[in-house]
Amino acid sequence: MKLLTIICQSTDNPVTRVAELLGEQGIDIRSMDFTERGDQAFLNLAVSDYDQALALLVGAGYQTVSNDIVLLRTEDQPGALAQVSRQITDQGIGIRSLTLMQVDSEGIVCAVATTDNPRVRELFSADVVN
Repeated sequence: MKLLTIICQSTDNPVTRVAELLGEQGIDIRSMDFTERGDQAFLNLAVSDYDQALALLVGAGYQTVSNDIVLLRTEDQPGALAQVSRQITDQGIGIRSLTLMQVDSEGIVCAVATTDNPRVRELFSADVVN
């Protein structure tokens, strides 16, 4: 799975505009995470149609980058994300992003982008969702 990150000015109101743009084209947003840092804004998205969304966002003038991610399922307990990140970094693998995607009765699903996704897939082979 791939995660899209839009980098723009916080004054651009990216959450509303991007949600409307994608919705008008029938693209479902599976997850959205928005952060402002000073004048810049970062909008992370997982969508139903990655290729169409990427083309649409770039065509609309948004600076959009892509991250290949690994989806991992683990128990929903305090410290679960810390355990996942510790297992990854103890192997000398850098974490680029870690996003909580879902919490349900079966546990949590997190999306992680790393410097070595194939190794992460091996390390967590029983817990990889995608």
